[in-house]
Amino acid sequence: MNLVVIGTGYVGLVTGVGFASLGNSVSFVDLDENKVSKLKDKQVPFYEPGLEEHFQDNETFSRMSFTSSYDEIDWEDTDVAFICVQTPNNLETNSVDTRFLESAITEINNLNNPKLVVTVKSTIPPYEIEKVCNKVGMDKNEITFNPEFLREGTAIEDFFQPDRIVIGGNDPEKISILRELYKGFDAELIETDPISSQLIKYLANTYLPLRLSFVNEAARLIDHSNGNQVDVLKGIGLDSRIGSHYFRPSPAWGGSCFPKDLIEVNNFYKEGEVMLPIISNIIESNDIQTKWTVNKLTSILSNENINSVLLIGAAFKEDTDDLRNSPTLDIYKMLIQKDVNAFIYDEMVELAEYNSVDNLDDISDKTLVVLMYPIKKTLMEKIETILTETNSILYTPW
Repeated sequence: MNLVVIGTGYVGLVTGVGFASLGNSVSFVDLDENKVSKLKDKQVPFYEPGLEEHFQDNETFSRMSFTSSYDEIDWEDTDVAFICVQTPNNLETNSVDTRFLESAITEINNLNNPKLVVTVKSTIPPYEIEKVCNKVGMDKNEITFNPEFLREGTAIEDFFQPDRIVIGGNDPEKISILRELYKGFDAELIETDPISSQLIKYLANTYLPLRLSFVNEAARLIDHSNGNQVDVLKGIGLDSRIGSHYFRPSPAWGGSCFPKDLIEVNNFYKEGEVMLPIISNIIESNDIQTKWTVNKLTSILSNENINSVLLIGAAFKEDTDDLRNSPTLDIYKMLIQKDVNAFIYDEMVELAEYNSVDNLDDISDKTLVVLMYPIKKTLMEKIETILTETNSILYTPW
């Protein structure tokens, strides 16, 4: 098929490159001319395991084109247009920012191409998409939804081997085209209405941080009770009703999706309309975990008579360079406010705004080394050398 992907962030680029590698022709549109120029030069703008290899494949690359102008797209020959623009949280209104989505839908609405399958991959509340469509004069029933479930760090694997494929819409013909596009994937395909398709995405992104917050609260209780964290969590996770996936303690959770989606879920209703005491307190639980981690680190510093903390890993999780809502950066700032001599080390991320360590060999004093998440074996070997040579202490929240 001939596809257009609007937006070249994590979702758009992974989706487009994935479909191109499967034999489809993909035209990318992004208003950032500098990013488009780099993509034309075969430069991937972010790190995602496996993406570079697919992107650099000559046959795959030959099926892709990049532009910052909607006018350069052959819309009459396009089967599906995926909208993959960002929908960040507006900090002033504490609600989803639909400016980029509105811009994309406005451009598409001006095409007057009723056969085009317009598919929103961006995460957007059902009531907000209706507002956007009304504003630009587009029939909301013309839009289909295909929420993404790509995890940063495993996005390529998630594209080719998805847990499920969700398609929402009210037009059977357009849904059938998307069904045809996905027919080669070995995953259950759920066809549903637009509202339900978005609720699947939002509630999945509600349950996962809920699970992460539970295991962090459990870890705090285990620590307070002087229990063995590894044994206790393993014993719980081996229960087939619970499982061990997403059951790893952390300094806190973050990223570009969970925080904003949780805020938006709590915006689905007015206060007093529906009581969701668990969902409404997930973010607070995470904030408590962040503060607990900082207190834990400062307590170790005091007890061990150490002056410095080195946080290993700047991104919000392993195998990514994404700093959005990174617990590391939050914890670093809180340590600095407590006059702690804190540093960050990351193999992939430049940290000009923070006290960072470029070379681990420069560590010469006794230091509290904190692994923010699991790291590669080669890096662990370097850290073990530092621990031995400087009499430093290692702390792993997970």
